[in-house]
Order: sequence, then C-alpha cells, then structure tokens
Amino acid sequence: MSYHPLLNRQLLKAKCDDESIDVPTLLSLVSTAYQEKDIDRKRADHANRVMADELNVTLSELALQNMRFRAAMDNMYHGLSLFDEQGRLVVCNSRFLEIYGIDGETSPIGLELPEILGRCDALSRANDLDKRLIIREHICLDRLDRTPIEQQWPDGRWVELTRTSVADGGFLDTIVDITGAHQASDKIAHLARHDHLTDLPNRVLLRERILEIYRNRRRQQKCAILFLDLDGFKAVNDTLGHAIGDLLLVEVSRRLLSIVREMDVVARLGGDEFAIVVQHIRSRSSPQRFARRVINLLNRPFTIEGYKIHVGASVGIDIIDASEMDADQILRNADIALYQAKADGKNTARLYDPAMHAAVTARRQLEVDLSNAVLFKQFEVFYQPQIDLEAGTVSGFEALARWRHSGRGMISPTEFIPMCEENGLIEELGAQILEVACKDAMAWPACVTVSVNLSPVQFKSGNLPTIVKDVLEKIGFPGSRLELEITESAIFDRSSGIISQLSEIRKLGIRVSLDDFGTGYSSLSHIRSFPFDRIKIDQSFVRELGADAESLAIVRAVVGLCENLGIQSTAEGVETHKQLDVLQHEQCRSVQGYLFSEPVTMSETMKIISEFNTDPPKQISIRRRAA
Repeated sequence: MSYHPLLNRQLLKAKCDDESIDVPTLLSLVSTAYQEKDIDRKRADHANRVMADELNVTLSELALQNMRFRAAMDNMYHGLSLFDEQGRLVVCNSRFLEIYGIDGETSPIGLELPEILGRCDALSRANDLDKRLIIREHICLDRLDRTPIEQQWPDGRWVELTRTSVADGGFLDTIVDITGAHQASDKIAHLARHDHLTDLPNRVLLRERILEIYRNRRRQQKCAILFLDLDGFKAVNDTLGHAIGDLLLVEVSRRLLSIVREMDVVARLGGDEFAIVVQHIRSRSSPQRFARRVINLLNRPFTIEGYKIHVGASVGIDIIDASEMDADQILRNADIALYQAKADGKNTARLYDPAMHAAVTARRQLEVDLSNAVLFKQFEVFYQPQIDLEAGTVSGFEALARWRHSGRGMISPTEFIPMCEENGLIEELGAQILEVACKDAMAWPACVTVSVNLSPVQFKSGNLPTIVKDVLEKIGFPGSRLELEITESAIFDRSSGIISQLSEIRKLGIRVSLDDFGTGYSSLSHIRSFPFDRIKIDQSFVRELGADAESLAIVRAVVGLCENLGIQSTAEGVETHKQLDVLQHEQCRSVQGYLFSEPVTMSETMKIISEFNTDPPKQISIRRRAA
C-alpha cells in the first residue's frame, strides 16, 4: 500500500529486524513529525503576519507620501500638469485647475491638451481667432527648448508657460500667473515717467512727448513750451507745512489741465515747477496770451483745508519749430526764459531770446561764485558810524557786508543778499558777518556798539537766538554792545515766529531796532507788537527834508512817537548840512550818513572814534566830515 511520503519515512524507521512494525516507535515518530509540522505552520503564520504588518506599514507610508505629494502639488504657486507619451493628462494640481478656470468636480485626467484648453473658462471670452492663436501657441511649445513664453489672456491676465520633456516620452507643463509682476512693472514704468504727487508727466516723459511731436511733425508746424514757477510757494511750505503745499500743487495741476487741449501736455518738473507744451500755435503772440491766462488763473486764491492761499506764477516761453527740434535745447531755452521772468518780478512771462543765454549764464556763474564766497568766508565787513547828536560822539557803527568779486569788483549787497536768500546761503552768511562784527567791536571803547542787519529769511529755521548766543559766547562779546536790525517786512509775516525769537534775543541783553521805518505796512501796529529799542527813519524821508513838507511831517511824527515811547530815533542817509539842521531842530537822537562818513574798513573806524570821541565839541557841526 502506498502512503504519504512522510508516513512511509516513519514506517521505515519503525521496522524491526524481522520486518515487523514497532508500533510505539512509530507512534513516537508520527507524534514528533506532527510537532515539527505544527512548528513549521506556526512559523509560517508568524512570517505571514510580519509580512502583512510590513505591507500595511509600507502602504500607510505610501499613502502618507502620496498625501504629502498631493498637498505639496496643490500648494504650489505654479500650475503643474504631467502628460504621457500619447499627450493625455496623467496628473495635475489644483493651481492648474484654478488658473485655467476648470471645474474641479469634472476631472480632466485622461484628456489631451487641446480638449483641456477647449474647456478652459479663462479662454472662453476670446474671439475665435484669438482663442485659436493662444491654443496653437500653447500646444506647439517646444519641450526640449524649455524657454518660457508669455501670453496675455482675454480676461486681462498674463501667464508664463514652460514645457519640459520626461523620460517616458511625455512632458511636464508649468504655468504661473504673472499678472502681478506685469502690473508692478507697469507701475514702475509709470512712476519713472510720471510725478508721484500729481500724476502728471515728469521731465523724462515730457522729453519723450517732445520727441514724439517731432516724429509726427507736419511742415511749418510750430508749438511752444512754457515753464512756470509758483511765486510764494516756499512761504506756503514754511508757514502751513508741506502737506498743505502738496495739496496746493495738486490743485495747481488741476487748474492747468482745465485750460489745455487734449493734444497739449502738462508736466510737473519737480518742486513748484511745471511745464506746458502747446501745439499748433498760430502766431508768436499766442503763447504769450496763453501765458497771461495761466498767470491770471493761478492768481486766483486757492482754498486748501480751510486756508485761503494766494500764489502767483512766473512763466518762461520758447517757441519751437517742429521741423527742427532739439528736445534738450528746447528745455534749456524755456528754463532760461523762466529764470529771466523770475528775475524781472512776480506774475511775469518772458519769451526766450538768445541774448538771455549769456545773461542767465553769467548770473548762474555768479551764484556759484557766491556759494564759494560764503563757503570760504570771502566777505568783508565795512562800518558806518552812528552819531549821537546830543553828545556829539560816535555811539556805534552799523556793520555792512561787502563782496569783492575777483572779476566784477565790489558787488552791491542789494544784488548778492537776495541771491543768498534765494539759494539758502543767508543763514551762514549772517552768522559770518555777526562773528566778524563782534570780533572787530572788541577793539572799540566799551561805550561804542555795533549793529548788524538781519534778513527775514534768517528767522525761518527758528535757530537765530541760538546762533547769536553761540557767537557771543565764542567771541566773549557782551550782548549789551550788540544791536540787531530788522525791517518792517520781517515782522509783517508773524508766522515765522519772529516776535518770539526777538524776545529770546533780548534776553541776552541785545538791543533790537526797526530799520527803514515808514516804508512798510501797518508801521504803528509793528511798534506795538514788540518793544523796539531804536527806530531808524528811512533815508527816503530824510532825503527830502527842507524840500518836501510831507517828508518833514513824517520825520516829525516818528521822532515825536519815539520820544513818547522812550525809543531812540536814528535818521539814515544824512548827506547835507540842511538835513542835519532839520533833524537837530526836530530833536532826533542820532544820525548816520555820508555827511559824517561813508562805510569804512575796520582800521579806519579807530580814526573816526578818535576824531569824535576825544574831547568832544559842544557843537556837532565842528566834526562834520566831507561827503
């Protein structure tokens, strides 16, 4: 009988010598075999369980990796799509669906690219031709080149597409929405050519527009360019602040736009400077008439944040032949004409003339020389004596700045002081003159004072009291021997804090005088606004004494006013004996003028002091100097 091989082996082992079966041995062998089989089964079961556990772990890890991969794909900024060798979509991320505007509930997996683009909501707004062109360009991307292309889609978005081949013959497309980058680039390009405050073209775009006019020119066509600068704008910034100044510039731009045609160009060049290009002018007088319209328009008051603001405009004009344009030269000519208009006064328009170039070039060179003169302290100080009529002595000297130019000789303060004020040099120059005057005055007798003129612009920063104090401490000069002179125009503008600064200066023991009295506005109110130590009667009234009854009445009134208020009176510009006699008769306290001495150098002051203050005579007439 045939048995299972395992049993046959056990029977063979249990046979005795006589070929009989040893049953106990057989049962023992069978039992052992079953035990081994059971152990093998258990080992197999254990191995299967271990393999199952490992498989479950592997599957879990794969699921986790797949989830992470999907999460990574779906959170990419780029849209991603993988196509197989037949061009069918294998996988894509949510950003891909979002950019293309494909409904996420209807999976595009398995579709070819033309079918996907056909379902693209973003392209549905295009006309048939544009849609075909966009799809064709997309489908025909070179997978080997990997050079991205840009497309503008019908909904206004810009996208960038890149294609890469993969090993199995398929390809990978990436798409990114670059609309924001294009908008930022457009904004940067706009800002580079437009003024950030008014959004008007700036100087760069103005030049481009001029060149564009040249490219589109017609025969014998003429146009004009106007450069304009606001009169009084700096005062608005200084008194009301830059925020109000900016709002004013916006309103100015609106007014200018309201009077130009669509073909004309209004630009802001910077600060308070604007330009207008007027095309197709009919005559040379047309731009001048238009400039007058601009001036009149800007003369009308502006209401900004409750403030009523008055400014004006100076205008420079250049008429240009469109057939012979040099943009840079045109801008220079208009700028020169504006420079001349500003020099000629407010609310003025000037047409460019070649002769202006030399004059403006010379003035600009003079400004450079002036800046260097201030930088290298090249100014001199001259002194004119002030005579006490009662004592017959020199009571003080007025310090007067002088500029000896290397090429032009001595330049009048009436020319260089306004230039210093316009170019921000007056504060430094004023400090220099004050320091020199105090140093020189240290050599005079203690009873002799020195007076120094102040510009209204020196008060703008609010630092004048500190500057004066620092000079006095540096020199060791007593404030009681210093007198500072201001004009009526300085205190007419109360917004600069002039009165408060003068009060701080007086705390240093310094005397303050009101110069050129009678030539400004509301003179009596000015005297009431601050306790001046001296009032100086303007030479325009002194000049007519003995010949004009009105001048005599003014001098008499001022001297009487000073006596009643306890203020010293000084008459300026005394040049004749007759003028002196009248002033003595009216009991004016002191005088100065060419009758006694012209302004002199420091070395000559000692001689004048010696003449008047040594053994002083009873009658001032004895010490009169030749004019």
